[in-house]
Amino acid sequence: MQYNPLHLLPLPPQALDGKPIPTSITVDPFSDSLWIGTSSGIVAALCTPLSLTRNVQFPAHGAKPAGANGFGMNAPGMSPAVREIRVTDRDVWTLAEGGIGGRKRGGAPKWNVSDPTRSLRSMSPNPTNSHEVLAGGTGQMILANTSRGEIVRRIEPSTPIVHLAPLHRTVLAAGMSGQVNVLDPRTGFKSAAGISPVQAHTGGLSGADAQGNLVCTWGWTHMQGHPLPDPLIRLYDVRTLRPLPPISFPSGPAFVLLHPTDSSKIVISSQQGMLQGVDIALGSTGSTFQQLDVNSYVTSMALSSRGDYLAFGDADGQLHLWTTHDTGENARVDDTGAMVLPPFNGYEGVKPEWPDQAELPPPIVWEDTTPLNLIGMPYYSEPLLSNFPSETYAPPTSPFFNPPPPIPSTVLNTMKMVDFVGYATNPKDLRGKRYVVTARPGAGRRAGRNGAGRRDSEPRFRSEKDRKNKVAEQVELDEQTPEGEMPKYYRKVEIKYSKFGIEDFDFEFYNRTSYSGLETDILNSYTNALLQAIHYTAPIRAIATAHICVDCKKEHCLLCEAGFLFRMLEDAKGRNCQASNFSRAFSATPQASALGLMDDNDKSTAPYGSLIQNFNRWLLSTFSTEAIIDGVSFSLRPKDINRLSLNGDPASVSAIDQVLGVQIKTTNTCKSCGYVSPRNTTLHAVDLIYPRKAPKTPRFAEILRSSIFRESTTKAVCSNCKSFAPLESKRVLSPDVKDPLPPVISVNAMINTPELYEYWRDKPEGKFLPSTIGFNVRDKGGLTVNEKGDGIVYEVRSIVVQIQDSPDAPAHLVSFVKMPNGSSGLETPWIMFNDFLVRSVTEQEVFTFPEMWKVPAVIILERVDSENLIDLGELPRQLDPEVLFKDVSIAWNRRNAMIKHKVLGKDELPKPGTLVAIDAEFVALQQEEMEFRSDGTKNILRPSHMSLARVSVLRGEGPKEGLPFIDDYIHTSEAVVDYLTEYSGIKAGDLDPNNSPHTLVPLKVAYKKLRLLVDLGCIFIGHGLAKDFRTINIYIPPEQVMDTVNIFTIPGRQRKLSLRFLAWYLLQKDIQTHSHDSIEDAKYALLLFRLWKRYEGQDEMAFENVMDDIFNEGHKLGFKPPADRPPSPASFPPLTATSTSNATVTATATATASGSGSAVSISSKNNNNSTPQKGRNKKSSPPKTPNNGPHNAAANGNNNTLGVNGAGAGAGAGAGANQRSRKW
Repeated sequence: MQYNPLHLLPLPPQALDGKPIPTSITVDPFSDSLWIGTSSGIVAALCTPLSLTRNVQFPAHGAKPAGANGFGMNAPGMSPAVREIRVTDRDVWTLAEGGIGGRKRGGAPKWNVSDPTRSLRSMSPNPTNSHEVLAGGTGQMILANTSRGEIVRRIEPSTPIVHLAPLHRTVLAAGMSGQVNVLDPRTGFKSAAGISPVQAHTGGLSGADAQGNLVCTWGWTHMQGHPLPDPLIRLYDVRTLRPLPPISFPSGPAFVLLHPTDSSKIVISSQQGMLQGVDIALGSTGSTFQQLDVNSYVTSMALSSRGDYLAFGDADGQLHLWTTHDTGENARVDDTGAMVLPPFNGYEGVKPEWPDQAELPPPIVWEDTTPLNLIGMPYYSEPLLSNFPSETYAPPTSPFFNPPPPIPSTVLNTMKMVDFVGYATNPKDLRGKRYVVTARPGAGRRAGRNGAGRRDSEPRFRSEKDRKNKVAEQVELDEQTPEGEMPKYYRKVEIKYSKFGIEDFDFEFYNRTSYSGLETDILNSYTNALLQAIHYTAPIRAIATAHICVDCKKEHCLLCEAGFLFRMLEDAKGRNCQASNFSRAFSATPQASALGLMDDNDKSTAPYGSLIQNFNRWLLSTFSTEAIIDGVSFSLRPKDINRLSLNGDPASVSAIDQVLGVQIKTTNTCKSCGYVSPRNTTLHAVDLIYPRKAPKTPRFAEILRSSIFRESTTKAVCSNCKSFAPLESKRVLSPDVKDPLPPVISVNAMINTPELYEYWRDKPEGKFLPSTIGFNVRDKGGLTVNEKGDGIVYEVRSIVVQIQDSPDAPAHLVSFVKMPNGSSGLETPWIMFNDFLVRSVTEQEVFTFPEMWKVPAVIILERVDSENLIDLGELPRQLDPEVLFKDVSIAWNRRNAMIKHKVLGKDELPKPGTLVAIDAEFVALQQEEMEFRSDGTKNILRPSHMSLARVSVLRGEGPKEGLPFIDDYIHTSEAVVDYLTEYSGIKAGDLDPNNSPHTLVPLKVAYKKLRLLVDLGCIFIGHGLAKDFRTINIYIPPEQVMDTVNIFTIPGRQRKLSLRFLAWYLLQKDIQTHSHDSIEDAKYALLLFRLWKRYEGQDEMAFENVMDDIFNEGHKLGFKPPADRPPSPASFPPLTATSTSNATVTATATATASGSGSAVSISSKNNNNSTPQKGRNKKSSPPKTPNNGPHNAAANGNNNTLGVNGAGAGAGAGAGANQRSRKW
């Protein structure tokens, strides 16, 4: 069973989806057609395998998110993708998350059924009624009548449905929990008599397929408490669900297709495209292996009705068609030599319907008298520009929708008109209220505070504030909210971009606290809320920040990236931060993509509330694995309780398990032979399980206990008696551990229906979620839970909630965090993080759940005695300085002749205040997205996604001043869309380990070096460092940055001078003539810094005069060096240094100004090292010199002699510069 490539067809872009992905494929068994459903909700038919001619295209019903997630709120995570297509002899049925629909083969709609409150996954025709279809997903199954287009019945499944398939007289139902069942339509789709459900996969089921009497399933399993793809494909006889010998597929099955005509043949594919054809009848010799030509991963797959055509789609938006027929030299051809292939369905079936030929408009003879209305108006599928909505000119704050309140009748009855003006006596009931106006909804938006206009109701750009020489008063976001409405500060916040980029956005408008928020303009920013909650959970934060201090070899380690992010949030102290490096590592994890955790431009398949809970469960499990390095992890439990709290060697137990792992013991008891098989596991996240029917509403503590303690009965093969018998499973706290409850417990709320939300909705008798919970551990793993705070007390540390104002509004996530006791300046310990909007809130507001716009997702509980349970004082806090002394490279072909740096010696370890010069180069991973308006202006929708490509750090002082000790090129596994060679100097191949001749390191290695330099207290000198550090995703305290962009400027001016222009004007050096070099840029930034230091001790007017001359000359030249200047030398001279006790710093420059020649000589002496200080407060009297004579100025040295041949500040200044005496 060998398949040969036949076609590769990229799907055309759609209006709402520029890169549609094939999510469902069906080969028509009745016609020569192939049906494709895409991620944008479009269904298309392609005819004949040789040409794949496009036949018909239409949108699937329920594909557009129509207003609901599981509980009446529109979920932006609800995917418009087509989930399944079924073809009958007359109709085409399509299924999307929001509903199912049927159309004629020509595309005309016949019926549709909407169920927007559910997320449908699969459908099956009713074998006993041809006019009914059964569909299921995460909620109730629906039985729809295809004649009337209505739901006739709802069925409660035992588990969420993954796949439904029709059998002879029954329906196969495969559940998400891994259970496979046979449903009988004659009994209301209950389990068929005599056939018991089977548990196919312990970790959950990914898919199933059925042909004849055979069914195959594939899914997940557990190993040491971690989910893993099950390498075994389970086979069952559907008549009794008797298990058959499984098939092993080590690559991890993603798609399994049973051959339609030969029950002994199976086609298996992995997510990466490893294809295996299995012939069960031939045994081990009946397997063939092929590699599908996909560059990403396979998204859908289907076989034709005879098995001779294999169609599959990939994540690059391409459709692949392979066939078992020969397509090479031995292919069948007709008389004309053209290749001949059988149709998709294998016989002459239903003819595809083709549209009628459009009639051409009659020709028009154009004359001077021909009326223009002969052309007619074209048909528009979209609103015209002239039909703009009323909200553009009359928003809700307009007087059109806010009429003034009516005048009371008591006033009108006594009113007298005099010259069109009414006068009336103020009635008694209104006395004392003449100046009191009751606030109406929207009044704060209309007026603002203190008469602030509409312009002040939103954050201004910093450039606008500077231009007005004032900072607009912040309009408070906590204005009075009408009852039942969502407060304004819960809304989704978005970053706006000006022509100066994101650095110009006023983040301070949203955050006046000392706690930093996270930005949203990165991929998978939905994780911000959970990352903030974890960051302020002290034990987890301590482990993550300590993990970066050890030698972790994993390139995309999420625990490392979380540690770097937490350090940045600690240092920023209220400045906005970005989790871009964490997002990059997260996106590079294949398992996260396979589990559907990626939020790829609103194409995720679950609401954000469900998505963040899945992410929480997976992230904590990943942290647990990554915390163990070479079999060893941090030992946090004090030695006197190590033996009581954990089994085995504490050094081999993950530090994450010691912090938030609930020690669980699961026992399986066979009802047939009584054999008991125990198993100890660690639970990282507790999923709440709500009772189906309870006489009274249980409290949170009771639900939490029943979620930890689970009892169930399933049928499986007993490992002792080998019989297929009922197994009773019971899960309790591990009795072998004295203290099985960890310092931190993470809880997933698991709310996906309106009925479950009713548990949380505020009630008169009190709130559902208490602020503290008490646990009492009993003998033999027993546990009692109370809300009085008795026993082991946990308090709510943080809560992550989903916010959605209305069904049509996009949803987002917000986290509430309780700060530790003693946090200064807080009226309340609770802080709300709405991405980069950060504010304090009351405890009552945190635990209030008034309406469905606020739905809990993740709750983190922390023991009040956690400081006594674990010892965090022994964790490492300082990065190992050895990283600066090692010359590491992953490039296979590094050329020593091209290495320009020399690593630091151990005697050169930087100390606080040590000067270093730095510059970085970047490449683009994603182009900038913008829209152009009709007036010619442009609006930046999303900035380009840049990645660090090279970083160079030079010694800023000492005998080797100017010599680089870091010059690392950064390896990236992501696709680079633009190397920006003109601006970065990076070429294709420089970042490839197989071709790069440079020092190539992973991003984490370079980041560790910079992080260590920051911790050591180095002062970074460079040009334009703010943007560089932002892209590197590291925060440097302002007192450790000396940026020549901010030094060589005039306050109040937006113009920032380029390094090239400053080097040409002040140093008479042409740099960056062909491309940028980070070492060159860092050196000249250091020279400019040294030059500025010489002015620091002078009269403040001296430097201001120099800057005036620079800007005057810049305006004449467009702030670019003139083209007639001689090019810079091929190699620039290094900084010469002489280590003496009394060093002399000398810079000699010769310049020719317009109309005169000025010789400039600068000399200074200094005996000690100086630390740069911002400001120019020191004043001294410089020597007075004539206009055209030598000028002298004091300068600070650094125990060395610095020689620079360049131009003085008067180079090219023009005749105007010679008409006044400048002080140097």
